[in-house]
Amino acid sequence: MEKILITGGAGFIGSNLVDRLVDRMGKYEIYVLDKKKNPNNLRDVIKDIHYIRGDLRDKKLVDNILKSIPFVGVIHFAAVSRVIWGEKNPEECVSTNVDGTKTLLDSISKSGYTPWFIFGSSREVYGEQTKFPVREDAPKRPINVYGKAKLKGEKSVIKHSEKYHMNSIILRFSNVYGNDKDILDRVIPKFILNALKNESLEIHGGTQIFDFTYIDDTVEGIILAMNLLEKSRIMGVEDFHILPGSPVKITDLPKLISEHVGYPVDTKFTSPREYDVNKFYGDPTKAKDILGFVAKVDIREGIKRTTKRFEEVFL
Repeated sequence: MEKILITGGAGFIGSNLVDRLVDRMGKYEIYVLDKKKNPNNLRDVIKDIHYIRGDLRDKKLVDNILKSIPFVGVIHFAAVSRVIWGEKNPEECVSTNVDGTKTLLDSISKSGYTPWFIFGSSREVYGEQTKFPVREDAPKRPINVYGKAKLKGEKSVIKHSEKYHMNSIILRFSNVYGNDKDILDRVIPKFILNALKNESLEIHGGTQIFDFTYIDDTVEGIILAMNLLEKSRIMGVEDFHILPGSPVKITDLPKLISEHVGYPVDTKFTSPREYDVNKFYGDPTKAKDILGFVAKVDIREGIKRTTKRFEEVFL
């Protein structure tokens, strides 16, 4: 079986990808590197994978892993993964997202192997744009610590890939949601949980418009990227949006959630946060044309599925 490494594989996107790879593909021997002591998101598949508890910034550990195991592919998701966390602890965000990425790439260069590489990035690298939908070649003008760190990570991947002839794909995600493995304080999970408890939904600002991407679509996009790299049809570095390209007003979310909890939910508005992007929706055409990616779950269906899952787990 081909060996692949998934950093941050106990996180939301990573664990859902691991579930899919274990359950449906069966061709990989999966190694997960994550610093979580109790990787609850992997509890159903932990016996089927190799779980390595450790910090990506531990150079000795990462060197040893890459030297001892001949990975055909590396999927890099380990990160401080929220904008607000980056603002509260910018040093940790930069250390993990920038320095950790460099550590991983350095270890790959010393390993004696040249795996294909996928880097999980974010819409936050674009900051505020003026032309919509946003294409991959739009200017990168991040306005927060997290977005700036992700952009530096992208640049490190590009530089390394060009120097060592490593075939790589940068995937930019947008507001991924969909089940109880998510960070429950993020927008959609928090809104749904508050609605189920009949508590108010707090919206910072109220004029925001975003792509929201259901987790199953996100995982499918990652697998399509893996397939392309395995066929060596990417030479060098490519970047893709993994998102529906369907703008959703944040003020529409309470209405959609109300439809599925069965009663109206109260909404309160607070001041916008200066580090939040106000508007973003991307153009998925490139991902469709090259990867064959098309998001299948729209926001109404996604909210329905997520609400049902949260009712099963949390009520």
